[in-house]
Amino acid sequence: MERTLGPKKYHFRLPWFTRVVSQNAVTIHGARPQIMDQEIEYAAEAGLDYWAFVLYPETSDMSRQLNLYLASPLRKRIRFCIILHGDILCSEEQWPAVLLRYIRLMRQPTYQNVLGERPLVYLFRTEAAAPLLRTRIEALRKAARAAALQEPYLVFMGWNPVTDWRRAQPLGFDAVSAYAFGGQEGGSYADLVRVVETQQWALAAREAIPLIPLVHTGWDKRPRMDNPVPWEKDAAYLQHRKYHQNPRPEQIAAHLQRGLQWVRANKTACPPQALIVYAWNENDEGGWLIPTRNPDGSVNNQRLRAVQRVLSDKGAE
Repeated sequence: MERTLGPKKYHFRLPWFTRVVSQNAVTIHGARPQIMDQEIEYAAEAGLDYWAFVLYPETSDMSRQLNLYLASPLRKRIRFCIILHGDILCSEEQWPAVLLRYIRLMRQPTYQNVLGERPLVYLFRTEAAAPLLRTRIEALRKAARAAALQEPYLVFMGWNPVTDWRRAQPLGFDAVSAYAFGGQEGGSYADLVRVVETQQWALAAREAIPLIPLVHTGWDKRPRMDNPVPWEKDAAYLQHRKYHQNPRPEQIAAHLQRGLQWVRANKTACPPQALIVYAWNENDEGGWLIPTRNPDGSVNNQRLRAVQRVLSDKGAE
């Protein structure tokens, strides 16, 4: 994000702890215990129940934030779960250690469970032959039982509830969801969430597909289009020319409120009575709840305050 959000026109998206060096240069050192502690405070005060961490190899720099969370004395204020990613398809030699890590994380006292004591586990973007994924899912369930855990509640994150469920159910998943939603057409934030609510929420309810609904906070990856990151230099979205407008805090809150109402009204389609929000801190991709930095260096907490007003409602659980 130092690269993608460095230009001044994107400074309104900078995380609250950023140091602005010049009009086109910033430093963003978020991997510090005191930053994590404050992020936990922000999330807990807003009423969020859990963070979902995309899981990367244990030695990767991308695992530093999860490790900071696990080491924080404040971690009890917000729970966590994992989003399985590429390493579920690792080599046979690596798999025992990877599986052991999954179980070790699910046994953490602040892990998010649903439907009693079932650990909530998402899986995102696995393009693999079904037999290997089925084998790994079965191994995960077996290892959880051996560790005296309840059977994990496994959620496949895709793009379309109907086609995702058709693929995921035979592999042993319990529900489907989505990580995010983009598209090439652009438009208003209202256009974006209308698609989410009709093509995901309403479709799942109509087709009796178990869903953990996505609540979307925006999609505008122009910072990465202007300043491509190495791992996405050939990404298809770099050819897009239209993106959705950034939402006002009250629009995010209204979308979240409708999500909570959908969950309560569709207990058959959503047995865990849970939802997931995109995203806490994908500031340069388009969706964030984390407080940002005002031009004068103060903290802009408007999005979380709007969320807090919804989650503090006595009818929201």
